[in-house]
Amino acid sequence: MDSRRAAQILRETGKLLTLSGANSFRVRAYERAAAALEGLTEDLAERVHQGPPLTELEGIGAGLAEAIVALVEQGSLDLHQELLERYPPSVLELFQVEGLGPKKLQVLVEERGIESVEALEAACRADELVDLSGFGKKTQERLLRSLAELARYRDRHLLPAARSLGEKLIGEISTWSKVIRVELAGSARRCVETVGDLDLVASMAAEDRPDVAQKLQSLDGIERVLGAGETKVSLRIEGGWQVDVRLVDEEEFASALHHFTGSKEHNIQLRGRAKERGLILNEYGLFDDREGEARHATGNRLTVADEEALYRRLDLPWIPPEMREGRGEIALAERDELPELVEVSDLRGTLHVHTDWSDGRADLETMVRTAKDLGWEYLGISDHSQAAAYAGGLTPERIREQGLAIDQLNAELEGIEILKGIECDILTDGTLDLPDDVLAELDFVVASVHSSLQMPTEQMTERLVKALQNPHVTFLGHLTGRRLLRRESYSFDWERVLRTAAQHRVIVELNAAPARLELDWRYIPAWLATGLPISIHPDAHRPAGLMDVQWGVAVARKAGVTADDVLNTRSLAGVRRWLSDRRLD
Repeated sequence: MDSRRAAQILRETGKLLTLSGANSFRVRAYERAAAALEGLTEDLAERVHQGPPLTELEGIGAGLAEAIVALVEQGSLDLHQELLERYPPSVLELFQVEGLGPKKLQVLVEERGIESVEALEAACRADELVDLSGFGKKTQERLLRSLAELARYRDRHLLPAARSLGEKLIGEISTWSKVIRVELAGSARRCVETVGDLDLVASMAAEDRPDVAQKLQSLDGIERVLGAGETKVSLRIEGGWQVDVRLVDEEEFASALHHFTGSKEHNIQLRGRAKERGLILNEYGLFDDREGEARHATGNRLTVADEEALYRRLDLPWIPPEMREGRGEIALAERDELPELVEVSDLRGTLHVHTDWSDGRADLETMVRTAKDLGWEYLGISDHSQAAAYAGGLTPERIREQGLAIDQLNAELEGIEILKGIECDILTDGTLDLPDDVLAELDFVVASVHSSLQMPTEQMTERLVKALQNPHVTFLGHLTGRRLLRRESYSFDWERVLRTAAQHRVIVELNAAPARLELDWRYIPAWLATGLPISIHPDAHRPAGLMDVQWGVAVARKAGVTADDVLNTRSLAGVRRWLSDRRLD
């Protein structure tokens, strides 16, 4: 039982408890415990058996610590099993439907017996929900839109979950004596925001393939073997994952890794380049075809020990996997103009971070000390403003109280400085949720849309443009409001909004929260062309969330972003200078 699976069971338990009418504090306890386990970097079983106690983790009390120990030792949780006897597993997917909160869901389950997305869709199409409390025609229409989006995203997963599972599988497979090398491939290796099938490539001697294939079918968590042959094993793993493992000879490994990493467009362009040089490139290797010999003949296979050698054979430097999208990276490599991509280690701090002053899970000092432990020079606190009442948004009085707490902590701590900010709601008319005199007291302001997401395109555009014209706005937060795998972006004029932001020197943040990852990497080059940097923010609500900056860095790398393109790779003095200079403009 690893921490990922344990967190999933705890989270499912919390969701099922909401249907049973359990106390909201009890439900949140399971959610907090799940979040704590998701942030655990060590092996859960080792932590349980060797310590330190689980109760030292933020959000885990004595009762849940005992439950987690039982979960590790037994492989299941009694309460989770009891709830699954009362509610079918299909009911859990209903929690993914945008616009369907716990109360509405409880009404559907208890009053109408709706326990799956299929049943919900049928009820909406049959107009059966209009008489239910809290429902109506418009609610049914919104639910049908949400269900359509959910159907598009089935069997897809957020990038961090894909990388986590990939690393876990690689960690286990790499210990097998008959496996020479094993690496992650596919869209997860390219750091695409969402991932379908998880692809791995493993090399071994030909005679060892049957044994490795058999062993793959015995991995933990397998629900079904979809296929098992000499070159590929496909598995269905709990959590809705399909994992495809390619079994190759060692001399095929580099070309197979490259081929199955993709993207299709990148591979097509590279195969064309090989053909121009009298070569054939495919998943089996790189072959000299100048005399028209059989492409798989041993005699005309060129030796390529790794991807670097493969690219060198084609007169190119190695192209980082994140950039392999067929969007000009090969031309850049040909001109020797590939950028030196930003690294997580380049970040010297971050902004857009929440604490328990609003809806964060940890207090101010805990968040700051965690940032200091990461080696950062500064941390920008930006809790929600008052319009976000659901998130405990701050009034002007509370903002000033928090400012005093920040001043005190800055006086006590060495090696890190806290910057004062706010995530200020952009109201429907484009004004900000706080008066200018309050905003003027802060180091920075993140302006974000959190409500009325269904506005018409022109109205939403005007709303954003007006907010950007406020001189106190420093960053435009999570630009499109999208929630990956759950909600599409709201509609607005991209070009006009980005142009307005650039005119007023408002940075469009790269929100690194795994369900957001926007500014979308496809638009980043156009933004950087304005001469303004991006700033990579985790939108963290708990200590472990600070490291979500890694996912922001990952998608920034896809866009060819360098350290010089990112505001928060600058020192504290550099960031303060930028903030000051901007206010003087």
